[in-house]
Amino acid sequence: MDSRFRRSRDALRVAVYRLAEQRPVTDVTVTELCREAEVTRDTFYRHSSSPLDLLATLLREELENIAGDHPDLSGSSRTDSGMRAGVRALCQHVADHAGVYRNASTPHLLSPLRDNLEAVVRGSLEAHARRHPGILPAGAQSDGDIRGLAAYAAAGTVGALEVWLEAEVLDVERGEWLIMAASPAFWHGPQEDTEGSRSTEATMT
Repeated sequence: MDSRFRRSRDALRVAVYRLAEQRPVTDVTVTELCREAEVTRDTFYRHSSSPLDLLATLLREELENIAGDHPDLSGSSRTDSGMRAGVRALCQHVADHAGVYRNASTPHLLSPLRDNLEAVVRGSLEAHARRHPGILPAGAQSDGDIRGLAAYAAAGTVGALEVWLEAEVLDVERGEWLIMAASPAFWHGPQEDTEGSRSTEATMT
């Protein structure tokens, strides 16, 4: 990314976040966004096809950075501290952009933003389960089972975030508690392998 492209992207990031905090992003026009960012329409279309797509892309980048900072949702084999740290970072991201997410809720989040959250959470959980197959509940036998369990958990996490966003003041610790309390215990961290645990690593890779 050359310096000129980066500068225009940074200007568009600031502008779309500011405008989307003021009103629904679906009401933000390209003309208005270009004026706010002080870029031309041609420059805008080098970055995105619409204000909504631009917003979704920028938020997705932030979410992927969070996932990269928490590559293993479990901090150790016996605690859930790592998962809590990841969930807390996710809640902090939503709180930092509360106005944007609220303006994109009707009451459910618009598809691009909801899809971003689900995809990142789902991907993190899938990767976590593949690294630690011993955490999975009895009966999980295939990669499809992993994907199904992760998809279910990711959809629930986003649903919980949507409800949490309804609070007048967002308490990040409360958001973390809500998601952790609703999460099946097996996600909280790999447990010490026992004789009864399946050796699923070979069958799921």
